[in-house]
Amino acid sequence: MQFLVLLYPYGSLISIGNCTEKVELMHISLNYRFLLSLAAILAVASVTLSMLLTAIMWMPYKELPLWGQQSIATHLFAYSMIAGFAIGWVATIATRRALRSRKVLPLHWHLRSQTLIDRLPSRMFNRAFMFALAGFAIASIMLLLLDLLQLYHIPYTEFQVLASVYSICFSAAITIMAVYRALGDSIMRHSNL
Repeated sequence: MQFLVLLYPYGSLISIGNCTEKVELMHISLNYRFLLSLAAILAVASVTLSMLLTAIMWMPYKELPLWGQQSIATHLFAYSMIAGFAIGWVATIATRRALRSRKVLPLHWHLRSQTLIDRLPSRMFNRAFMFALAGFAIASIMLLLLDLLQLYHIPYTEFQVLASVYSICFSAAITIMAVYRALGDSIMRHSNL
């Protein structure tokens, strides 16, 4: 049986044996393309930072305690607050820059003020601080789940996997909130005068 797929800009031609069928691909809007690329870049940076911090802090240890001075809880709280602030700041700057250069489209008026995200502050430092607090809340939920599962000591290699998955999910969540909020910013009202 012969199987052939040809990709074209507006669809694919799939051929299986004697049957050929044109399949239309879903086009991704500018905003979603921007969001996916920014989320991927920030997720890679977040995983790299998390792995470096984990290696620096706990390389010689075989098991890591959940609570204590040098513990998983300390790492998650510190990492989540700092990364939440930094990711929110970078995503807001990148989105505002993309809005100014018309690489993304702003949200329409009827899409604004419908969610809690739209109530975030308009000033960038205050917004990034709110993302840091969101990071604290997300870390609290993660620690609560680990405590409920009675995982009081986690092996180093398993924690590296947990930390990398956590940092990817955390980075994606903060990036989505920051980009969505920044798309609703009215940046064009600022004047150079």
